[in-house]
Amino acid sequence: MGRISKRSHGRGNALSEGMEGRKRYKVGIYARLSSDQDRKKNESIEVQIEIAERYVEQWNQSQQDKMEIVERYMDLGKTGTNFERDAFKQLMQDIRLGDINCVIVKDLSRFGRNYLEAGNYIEKIFPFMGVRFIAVADGYDTGIGKSNTGQMASEIKNLVNDMYARDFSKKAKLSLQQRRKEGSYVGGPAPYGYETYQDGRIRRLRPDENTAEIVRMIYRKFAETESYQAVADYLNVRRINTPGNYRKEKEVYCPEGKLYRGWDRLVVELILKRETYLGHLVQGKTSINAKKEENRVRKPEEEWVRRENAHEALIDRELYEKTVEIRRRIKERSCSYKHPTKGCPIEENIFDKVLYCGVCGRKMTRNSYVQKSADGRTERRDGYFCGNGRSSKIAGCPEFNRITKEELSDILLKLLGTEISVHLKRQKDYVEKGRLFVQRRKTELEQKRRQVESFIYALKEEESRKYMEFHGGKLEQKEYVAYKLWKDDRQRELEKQGEQYSDMIDSLKRNEETYLKQIRALVKLKDHKKLTKELIEVLIEKIYVYPGKRVEVVFAYSGDLMKEVAKA
Repeated sequence: MGRISKRSHGRGNALSEGMEGRKRYKVGIYARLSSDQDRKKNESIEVQIEIAERYVEQWNQSQQDKMEIVERYMDLGKTGTNFERDAFKQLMQDIRLGDINCVIVKDLSRFGRNYLEAGNYIEKIFPFMGVRFIAVADGYDTGIGKSNTGQMASEIKNLVNDMYARDFSKKAKLSLQQRRKEGSYVGGPAPYGYETYQDGRIRRLRPDENTAEIVRMIYRKFAETESYQAVADYLNVRRINTPGNYRKEKEVYCPEGKLYRGWDRLVVELILKRETYLGHLVQGKTSINAKKEENRVRKPEEEWVRRENAHEALIDRELYEKTVEIRRRIKERSCSYKHPTKGCPIEENIFDKVLYCGVCGRKMTRNSYVQKSADGRTERRDGYFCGNGRSSKIAGCPEFNRITKEELSDILLKLLGTEISVHLKRQKDYVEKGRLFVQRRKTELEQKRRQVESFIYALKEEESRKYMEFHGGKLEQKEYVAYKLWKDDRQRELEKQGEQYSDMIDSLKRNEETYLKQIRALVKLKDHKKLTKELIEVLIEKIYVYPGKRVEVVFAYSGDLMKEVAKA
């Protein structure tokens, strides 16, 4: 917590001496609520301030020297075992600037419970800086000539405070460990997707009906896209509030017109790493050094406190394990990118959009590595494999399925050589007939795009009605969230279709011979005998790879254009 100011800027040192030579003290009142206190008892901060204010008032009525309260510094929920506190740091800064020359606290324990450090401030630092220190309840005042007995009393008081803090810390740790073993959630706010409730002495987790489905969606999308950033983009397009903003605003969606602070890959990764969503509690992974609260020490895994089936799971084991495997592969790829491969850069993945496993239908993954030969030369090698066949051995893909780039290229060049000999014989017919087909195709695409736009308009009208029902109390938030998730997916799907139609129309406008790229690609391939990403995607719709390096190719030019021309 910060401070409450009555500062009068511009006075400088004028507050120190009055017109008649009497001292005038610039007072900073410091109050602290211990971290071991119940947060609901924060009125004790005000009590500490009031005691100090009353002391100043009585002082001014009975003493020639006068005191003026300049600042009130308050640290709420801060431990007394160290001095790394925001308000205390500000107090020391104001002392250095000469704005404060008297510090008043309720008692020594509010100032600090660390005997050595508190004594260092009171007996050395404050006197050196010309600061008077007063602990009201303890009757301690460094401005009054003190004897060795007074100093000894101060040191004994601080020592007792220090011993109390250490004893309480030990007991608190033991209590925390016991609560963890009992299955009580001892963290701060509940993880995103859950809320906390009290079950007798145990603090438990239960699904938050507003956000539980979003957590499930995050896992499904990650399993589908295998990309943290793709999931973050998916959430940001829908303006779904981040966990922090949801806790603060209590709104699942960020309203239009309000500044939106979206998701990033790190927040997505944090959610995907938590076993909490399996129904397990894994706690006590770190410990705090009492001297420095911000310094956390990670404990070895055998010291973690694990409690399985402590609450309702949001994710099933199969989906979670799938995301674990994907995260492992991403980490492996990241490490491989850092490997020194000077002179062997990773080339463009020419089969990225067309290569699939013929057994399970999953898109095949590229494995790019650098191979060093016996004579010291290095060469990059590319291969493709099915992730299902390599890792999980699922029933649909039981065999190891892999092929190298060189092997696949050789097979494709032979197949395309046959296609070249067949289709290039009628090249002039393809050119003339193709132009007419392009015009008809353009009209069809425009009709489909208009139809998609009408669907989107109807969805927006329905959303406005649902939104009014939600704000009018006729529709619960969980129902509105479920509808919004469905509507956003549907609208996104329609918008994607509309964008595809628009892209195809724009392409036709820029070049009426867009569909003839297939013929040009065959001509180019006939002349150069080299596969490129552009040629592959123009000529081929899909490539299926089977165990044993068998390949099935679905050619793109077996579509409408070629059929229309063939009829002529």
